[in-house]
Amino acid sequence: MRTGETNMKLDEFLPQYDFTEIHKVKVKASPQAASSAMKELLPSELSPLVFFMLNLREVPAILTGKARRIQAEQKPFLNHLYESGFIPLEETDDEIVFGLVGQFWKLTGGEEPSGVTNSRQFQAFDRTDFAKVAANLYVQPSGEETLLSTETRVWAPDPQTRRKFAFYWRVISMGSGWIRVLWLRAVKRRAERSAEE
Repeated sequence: MRTGETNMKLDEFLPQYDFTEIHKVKVKASPQAASSAMKELLPSELSPLVFFMLNLREVPAILTGKARRIQAEQKPFLNHLYESGFIPLEETDDEIVFGLVGQFWKLTGGEEPSGVTNSRQFQAFDRTDFAKVAANLYVQPSGEETLLSTETRVWAPDPQTRRKFAFYWRVISMGSGWIRVLWLRAVKRRAERSAEE
C-alpha cells in the first residue's frame, strides 16, 4: 500500500492507495492560465475519442438503465464528470480534486454507495466491498513553463476487493489513461492559446 509524499490536496483525500497512474505535460503558459484552462475547458475542445471511450465503458450500465449516455454539451468538461457521478472534493488555485466510490469491476456498475455525495462523506466511507478513486488536475511552475499533471489513485481496502479491481484495472487502464492524456493535451492547447491572445 503506497502512501502519497507530496503536498497536493489529493493526499488529504486518498493518502493510502493500491493503484496509481500519473500523466504530465509541459505548458507554455503561466500557472494561472493553465489553471483557468483546466477549469473552463469545454467538451468541444476535447477529442471525440474521449466521449466515445467514456461511453464505451458504460455500455452495460446504459443498456440496463443504470447510467445514461454522456453527451458533449457545451458546459465545462468538469461539470460532465460531476454529473456522471464523480464527487467534487476540493478546488484551489492550482488543484482540482474529485473522487468516486464504486464496485467498478461489476459489469453494470454494482451497488450504489449510499450517502456519498460530498468530500466529508467520501473520506468517511469505509465499506470494504467498494473501492475509492481520487484523482486530480494539478498545476505547478516549471521554469518559464507550467507543469500540468493528473494523478489517479485507487484504494481497495480488502484483499478480495483488491483482486477484483486489479483485473478490472488491467482491462481498462490503457483506455482510461488515454482519456487523461487527451484531456491534458486539450487543457494545454487552451492555455497556450489564451497566453498568445
